[in-house]
Amino acid sequence: MPGTHNTVLFYKGTVKFCVLPIWIDYIVFNDGKVEKKQFAMIGLKDIERDVHIIHPISEFIIENYGRTEYNTQRQHAKNVVNFLNYLLDNRRTLKLNSILELDISHAEYFLNNLTSDRRKRSTVKMAERSLTHFYRWLSNIDEIQNITNDLFVKKEGYRSIYYYESPFNNVIYPTAKANKLEHTLPFSYIPLLIEVAIQVAKPIALGLYFQLFGGLRVSEVVNVKRTQASRRINNGDFILILENQNFRPDLKGSSSVKKKRTQRVFTIKNWGNVLYRDHIRLYKPTDGSNALFVNRDGKAMSENSYRQYFNKVKKKFIEQLEVYGDIEQKLLAQHLKNMKWSTHIGRGTFTNMVAEHAANPYEVSFPRGDSGVESALTYIATTERMRKKLEQKFSDMHNEYIPRLMGREEGE
Repeated sequence: MPGTHNTVLFYKGTVKFCVLPIWIDYIVFNDGKVEKKQFAMIGLKDIERDVHIIHPISEFIIENYGRTEYNTQRQHAKNVVNFLNYLLDNRRTLKLNSILELDISHAEYFLNNLTSDRRKRSTVKMAERSLTHFYRWLSNIDEIQNITNDLFVKKEGYRSIYYYESPFNNVIYPTAKANKLEHTLPFSYIPLLIEVAIQVAKPIALGLYFQLFGGLRVSEVVNVKRTQASRRINNGDFILILENQNFRPDLKGSSSVKKKRTQRVFTIKNWGNVLYRDHIRLYKPTDGSNALFVNRDGKAMSENSYRQYFNKVKKKFIEQLEVYGDIEQKLLAQHLKNMKWSTHIGRGTFTNMVAEHAANPYEVSFPRGDSGVESALTYIATTERMRKKLEQKFSDMHNEYIPRLMGREEGE
């Protein structure tokens, strides 16, 4: 389709792509009778003036689906229109001025955005099929250098029907049944989450660290004594004795430890040490409980108070991703806004980290405290290799997320 590039530039102003139903004279018979057929065209609409035109990109629908039923045309046209409007709405973030600048990643962002919006798996798959044909059609335009014909592999499917394999390799599809509860956070965002906690919820920053690198439940965090947190092994890892302390007998349904045990919390890049020293200096109990985590009155912190602090972390964390993040971080922010997640995401994220480096299920159960620990020494020996791998993982990450932690550590 050489020569059409001047018609496929993005437009500024209050315009949107849309689907237009058009009737055309499809067949003209010798006796003058005319058979009409309805087509789904792609249009461009001026929202302010409420006028529209048929966009030349409609040729994609005619060439690929001209012989199909109207509803089929309409579905594929709708998928392309949604994609083009997504590009219009996000052109600044995507740094995209023209369709001529499209590459594979732009469609992947769009498809992942559908997943973040909790669309059905079938909806995402259908959009992917439409965009596969759309990108292949675009590859015939010589000026689009980022989309070439070799990206499209033709394969034989069921009953010898040929199809083009999707060129989009980085798409996350919804589960068959949407799960509204998020249990984990990508590892690379852990430093940012800790830094946000330091900024807006410092009384629980150390507790959040215990959850992320020790798998503690919130009820277990608020049951830790100051003297217990001071126990370390040679490499600096915390060794916590988790048991019910009954710090707050004045509250109904006081938090309790689900399973009494010895729990190891990994110290990564010295973050745990810095957080611990800061916490011990700033927060001291005044109620005689010797609780490690206390509220603003100096009383042992309740589980509800801890969750209130965590909600502040959630809100600020999402805000940071939305305001300062790139397109992938903005997608994560949208996903987290649509999902339910709480303090338990720390334990879930820790489980994922451990599982990635565990040699067997036994090595996962030890760090999580799921099975009986016969002795702390056996536990420590089993997880030492794992701790070193986690340390290496975070050593490879960029440190800019936690400048205050690193700056304070270097100055001490």
